[in-house]
This record gives sequence, C-alpha cells and structure tokens, in this order.
Amino acid sequence: MSWKSKVAVVLAMFLVFTIYSSRAAYAAPTADNCALLTPAQIQKVLGQPFGAPGESKWPPAYGKQPWGTQCQYNSQKGPETKVTFIVYFEQTAAVAKQTFDKLSMWFPAKSKPAIGDSAYMDNSHAIHVLKGKVRYYISIDPANEKQAKDLAASIAARI
Repeated sequence: MSWKSKVAVVLAMFLVFTIYSSRAAYAAPTADNCALLTPAQIQKVLGQPFGAPGESKWPPAYGKQPWGTQCQYNSQKGPETKVTFIVYFEQTAAVAKQTFDKLSMWFPAKSKPAIGDSAYMDNSHAIHVLKGKVRYYISIDPANEKQAKDLAASIAARI
C-alpha cells in the first residue's frame, strides 16, 4: 500500500469518526423521557386530571451536548393549566453539573429548594433541578411555586 493510500485511509477513518461523533451529540432522545413525569403525578399534585404529554425535541444548551425532550401537559378539566417539563440526560454527572452551573448564571435564582443534587427557582417561578446526570425544568402556567417544587421532588425521587 502506498503512502497516499495510507493517508487516504486515515483521512477516511477520521471523517467517519467525526461524522459519527457529531451525529451522536445531536441525536434525539431515544427513550420515553416524558415518562419521568406522568399525568398521574401531575394530577396528584395539582388536583385535576391531565392528558398525555405532547413531546418534542428540545435543543441543547451549549454546542454539541445532547438534545433534550420537552413535554407539554394540558389540564383536561377544571381551570386551564399547562405544565412544561424539559429534561436532558448528560453523558456524566460532572458534565450535567457543569452545564447546570453555567445555565444558573442566565436564570437568576430566586430561591434554592433542597431537591435533587441542586435546584433553584427562577424569576418566572419555574424550577431547575440537577440530579445525577439528569437536568430538568418545570414550569406551571398559571405559576405556582409550591406545586412546581412538589412535582420536581416527585421526579427526583424516581431518578
């Protein structure tokens, strides 16, 4: 094999590796991530029935991090209420903590409840939680901080 052929093989392997690693970083979640927050959990905390979530991909916070999942739950009876749950699974707990800490600079903490490994309520009354290699966010419309904390704690207990 000539040196040109060897260089071509090495470049081809590098190209394949680069494409594979890029696709893995931007791949959509494969599991049913919305299952971490069930309509039954929401009903227990909010006291009204909710339907199955609408699920969509949610972009990574930074660069080549994994995509997240956004789950939208709507009330079926009673006052119109919407619960938004966004969850990310990082490669390691250290990466999740680093990202969580970076993001907390963009969303000022109003309070820091003792949920998961770290948590904070932002000025919009939404809660951000870190538990192991999982980061998640919960927002309730109309806003209710106590209910958001209760939902966040029920998810942390399942992780």
